[in-house]
Amino acid sequence: MKHLYKISMLFLVFSMLITSCETQQTLEITSPEPSFTLNTPGITNVFLNYSLPDNPAFTITWNDEVTGSSSYSIEMATEETFASPIMLGTSETNNFSMTVDEFNTVINNAGITNFTDVPVYLRVKAGENISNQILLLVTTYPINNPTFSTGFTEGSSFNLSLDNNDLSAVSGEINDPIIDANLGLDIEYIIEVATPDTDFASPIELARLSNTVMFDLTNAQLNAAAQSSGILPDTSGDIEVRVKSTITNSTGDTLVRIGDAVTITVTTYLTVLDLSTTWGIVGSAANDWGATPDLPFYQTDVDGVLAAYVTLIDGEIKFRENNDWTNNLGDNGADGTLESGGSNIAITAGAYKITLNLNNNTYTIEAFSLGIVGSVYNDWGATPDFMLEYDPYSDVFRGIVTLLDGEMKFRMNNDWEVNYGDDGADGTLEMGSDNIVVSAGNYIVTVNLNDNTYTLEQIDNIWGVVGSAYNDWGATPDAQFTRDWSRPFDNIWILRDVTLLDGEFKFRANNDWTINYGDNGGDGTLEEGGDNLVATAGTYTITLDFSDPSTPTYTIE
Repeated sequence: MKHLYKISMLFLVFSMLITSCETQQTLEITSPEPSFTLNTPGITNVFLNYSLPDNPAFTITWNDEVTGSSSYSIEMATEETFASPIMLGTSETNNFSMTVDEFNTVINNAGITNFTDVPVYLRVKAGENISNQILLLVTTYPINNPTFSTGFTEGSSFNLSLDNNDLSAVSGEINDPIIDANLGLDIEYIIEVATPDTDFASPIELARLSNTVMFDLTNAQLNAAAQSSGILPDTSGDIEVRVKSTITNSTGDTLVRIGDAVTITVTTYLTVLDLSTTWGIVGSAANDWGATPDLPFYQTDVDGVLAAYVTLIDGEIKFRENNDWTNNLGDNGADGTLESGGSNIAITAGAYKITLNLNNNTYTIEAFSLGIVGSVYNDWGATPDFMLEYDPYSDVFRGIVTLLDGEMKFRMNNDWEVNYGDDGADGTLEMGSDNIVVSAGNYIVTVNLNDNTYTLEQIDNIWGVVGSAYNDWGATPDAQFTRDWSRPFDNIWILRDVTLLDGEFKFRANNDWTINYGDNGGDGTLEEGGDNLVATAGTYTITLDFSDPSTPTYTIE
């Protein structure tokens, strides 16, 4: 038995050896095929940031165990089939990158009209060998400048009219596909005009649009811009028009694009009257015999007949031309007839209308003031009426005033003999008619005695000067500005001949500190709550320009 066991074990071992040898003969060991593989980068959603144009947009690498090449071409396509491949560049190594600006430009030039999730397929070529392709989803930004698709075209003409002052002169659309991309960006378009061949060295803002490409401009807007560019009133001339776009992202970075200019022809119109003359009033009752410019006469609807609306003090006056004594008129005998170099004319203090007739050398002086009376201002005459001033640029009377809830009328010379109300509340004045109902607020009040009409235009702010240089920081009312009526379509305020002391001052609204402006840096630009301005004692004319509310400015002369 013992021998039989040993024989059995030997047979088993021998069988295993034979089987093992057969298995070893049939085992095949294979190596991986050589590959030419473009690796997928860690980030496949690429955001191209226009504020970092020189940063890498992407970096790709590849493995090449096939070609042994040292020259590779990198291609992109906007479709998976690579039907129209675009060369991105070449590389002598196994990696390649592009800057934000370079990659964005290539994609924009490929005719892509959307700006987010743009599919970009990449591959690498080495001779006839082509790698696999990878997909990037890219957010781009525009490089093409905005243009006018409608509204302004080269050579178009615009014949403007005062009768259509507030009506549309041109409406149109700006061509810029970024506006439809919904990228969460703020896009501002500024339509600018300039004198031809100046390369927009001093651009004039015609309109400002926010996140819209549609515009509608009035006769008044186009007329003002055309005249600011140098076209005289009631004449035709050429101006250049262009679009400037500013895109701002969430971190405040901006991208500015400026479109090509188109040349248009504009026929302008006169927005203000020129009633100026060379004649004025001089005297101790007017301007201390010429210490300041003479009080002006203005043209009337009768040639040779001039009128002045003035407030005089006790004293004497004469009439002279060009602020000079060469040609002056007085009255020998106080008979209303003027003689060259004649006698001084005695005056008692008051508000007057003086009419000078150069056709027959006669004159008249009559008491004249037009004011507001009522519960809205002076408790129906408990104090003097609010006086309107003559506006020679429109031949009307105007005033800027704060009124209370209540009623009012207009009357002459602080007296009820001549008073005007409004029957029917239709904006037309009738002698001795109904009171005018007013809600509390600040108003520009205008009265046209040529057709007996009036307007009450409510405004938010009336500007003034406050400070140690004027009223001890508000111990008395601020020095109040009035609008510059020579520029009726701009928000410009002017304060003439204000006397300041050595000290500091600011500008504020409505005799209150809620809204106040100073100047940080002394650069002529106002900042809300900014630094005090420093004054040297003297008499000044100050102008505030709020036409662009984002950057108000001031001048002091």
